[in-house]
Amino acid sequence: MRWLFALFSIFFFVLCFGQKNIEALRIEKQINLNATFEERIWQEAKWTSDFTQLKPIPGNNPSKPTQVAILYDKEALYIGVKCFDHPDSVSKVLSVRDDFNPNLDLFAIFIDTYNDRQNGFFFGITSRGVQLDAKIFNGDFNDLLNLVWRSKTAINSEGWFAELKIPFSALRFPKTKVQNWNINFGRQISRLREENTWNPVNPDLENYLLESGKVNNAEDISPPLRLAFIPFLSSYVNFSKDTETFSSFNGGMDIKYGINEAFTLDVTLLPDFGQVVFDNQVLNISPFEIEFNENRQFFTEGTELFTKSELFYSRRIGVQTPSRVYTSQLGENEYLDEIPNAVPLINASKVSGRLNNGLGIAVFNGITSEQTGNAINYVTGNERAVTISPLSNYNVLVLDQSLKNNSFLTFTNTNVWRSGDFYDANVSGLNAVLNTKDNNYYLSGQAVISAILQSNENSLGHTWGIETGKQRGKFTFWAEYYEESNTYDPNDLGFLRANNSRVAEVNIGYRDFKPSFWNLNKFQSNFSVNYERLYAPNLFGGAFWQSSLVMVSKSFNAGGLRLNGALMENNDYFEPRGENIGEYKFVRPIWTNIGAWFSSNYQKRIALDARIGYVDVQRGDWWEWNYGLEFRFRLSNQLFLLHEWEQSFQYNSQGYAVNFSEPVNAFNGILFGNRDRLTSEQSLGLDYTITNRLGMTFRLRHYNAKIKYNSFYELLENGDLDPLENYSGNDNTGVSAFNINYNAFTIDMLLRWVFQPGSELNLVWKNSIFTSDSAVNKRYWETLNNTLQNGPVNTLSLKVIYWLDSQYLKKKTSEGI
Repeated sequence: MRWLFALFSIFFFVLCFGQKNIEALRIEKQINLNATFEERIWQEAKWTSDFTQLKPIPGNNPSKPTQVAILYDKEALYIGVKCFDHPDSVSKVLSVRDDFNPNLDLFAIFIDTYNDRQNGFFFGITSRGVQLDAKIFNGDFNDLLNLVWRSKTAINSEGWFAELKIPFSALRFPKTKVQNWNINFGRQISRLREENTWNPVNPDLENYLLESGKVNNAEDISPPLRLAFIPFLSSYVNFSKDTETFSSFNGGMDIKYGINEAFTLDVTLLPDFGQVVFDNQVLNISPFEIEFNENRQFFTEGTELFTKSELFYSRRIGVQTPSRVYTSQLGENEYLDEIPNAVPLINASKVSGRLNNGLGIAVFNGITSEQTGNAINYVTGNERAVTISPLSNYNVLVLDQSLKNNSFLTFTNTNVWRSGDFYDANVSGLNAVLNTKDNNYYLSGQAVISAILQSNENSLGHTWGIETGKQRGKFTFWAEYYEESNTYDPNDLGFLRANNSRVAEVNIGYRDFKPSFWNLNKFQSNFSVNYERLYAPNLFGGAFWQSSLVMVSKSFNAGGLRLNGALMENNDYFEPRGENIGEYKFVRPIWTNIGAWFSSNYQKRIALDARIGYVDVQRGDWWEWNYGLEFRFRLSNQLFLLHEWEQSFQYNSQGYAVNFSEPVNAFNGILFGNRDRLTSEQSLGLDYTITNRLGMTFRLRHYNAKIKYNSFYELLENGDLDPLENYSGNDNTGVSAFNINYNAFTIDMLLRWVFQPGSELNLVWKNSIFTSDSAVNKRYWETLNNTLQNGPVNTLSLKVIYWLDSQYLKKKTSEGI
């Protein structure tokens, strides 16, 4: 009897948790997308159901049934969806495209055409007919990729139904007679905060491709010609109260060409990024550069392979030129009177795809033009023209081999060539992740070499690291070690906050997706410690700890704690801003941070996110605290309002004294200061979705930072501070050269109309004010009012983008004949 019981157990496990199959039925007649399934072929289709709950209770049966079927012809994949529900309970919320939020009833499709369980496509449709799509890459979703496909939804007496037509031109797949793709389906029922999947998905990794089913019988599909021209026309009007109105007219084109069934060429000619949203500018007095998000569409869509090794920071191309480039052209006592925000981009192109053996190949090339500026000698006052950035060529090559068990091996090379006597740069890196068969354990590693190439000398640097751990189950852990040499510099086409470090860290965690205590749906906690040293010279840096706790209740309110701090006094070798790192240090005190946060159920019409934190610093009167509030208002099914307000306070903190004007008395040593810092940030967001193709978004942000110095110190050789009793830090007007009141006020408003798939009209209003002065004693609202009085710079623009697809043109031509 035992063998019979064991056999039954194995059969039951395979039945419940094995890879499911869905049959695709070939059709010859055209289907009308109407979400009614009136055609007879839908009655003959192989409908499948038996979904499994992923959230809130993994493994449970869904509260509402779902059915799905697949048809196909030589042109496209057709997916029929029946989401059964009471029609009055179906979500009527409208959203903008690719806005995945918990107020939507949603059906999702996850397709892995190369069966590597790492790379695929996501297509989603809401009950109101709003499309979502993304490229899936190692479990991450890049929703900035807008594919061209068609869909139709309808709410009826049984719930809501959907029909989707996904052209094969939107997919990448191998050229074989039979296509047996991995596939999975998901459904979100918003009012229940419930997520279900067709093939069961484990919540610990929540990887829809890793645990997907199979679509069978898709035969004789030929990858179509993939060629699209996307021309655009744009017009801009710039005006402010202090300048004359200026207008411009631009035109250009993007081209997408499928070189073969696997590889795609993307080219942008005469690109126009004038409608890109503003960066969230902040006051930076740290010794490190700030990393901003990339918002230019060409550099965000289809770039998963390029960014996989984290060696490619696309804003280096035309936006954030490394300071080393232009400072190398300055003589003694010279500075630039203005550093431009952007360098003109002449053109850019990228080729990417994946072979049948799982080898992904990606090549990027971009060219920027020369840009000049004025260098001023602050001793003599003389000016001269200098080249800030020369004609430059940027190139990236990536080879990414998918391996078994969700593993991979990736080689990345970035290269920057600059004309004239400027230096060049090259970086080569190798990344690998190896998982066990069940994906419970992993081993990952990275090794990178950087080279700064100059006519008289070259500089080589390196980094390498290794990490191993357990990533599945209730108990998790990992340990890592990495080091970056003092000459490692990937910043010509990458981003690194600081090099010259050795770091070792260990982390343990516990999580429970079905907790039986405290009326919870989810419980998660972790604890980690890390130890840091300089690479060269090999000096002690610090030792730190971190802990967190996350809880989600059965009413879908969430909260948690964050605690972290320094185990002992630590040495900061970067804050003194010395030319040779390690020569000077600042001894930072022991500190402990405790924070708490709360997030209410987003399904409610009014939701709240709140956080508060306190930092206890064991030095004098130094202490810090912060708080943040975010109110979310769903005013109607079409109108959503978001208001954020946050403040952080630092009292009697110590740090390097950054001057914003010239003090009367120059100081020869390393000057530090005791200061108070107040940072306030407020933002207002409004989304008004008129139809599933027409909507408006409005974003307003005001950032204010005030720094007021109380006293000054000299940094001593041992890292301590010696008070300077008689140093005022004032300029020749008697005002502190170190105090600052910085403001950044921006508005981005977009009216977007998608008049046909891939084609759209965008009307944009951008408003900006950036000011700074020494009025550090003014209250927030007075500061905001004074900022607005300076008069904004306004830009109005209209841009028309039209998608011309070769398949569509070919079809129209044949119909005309």
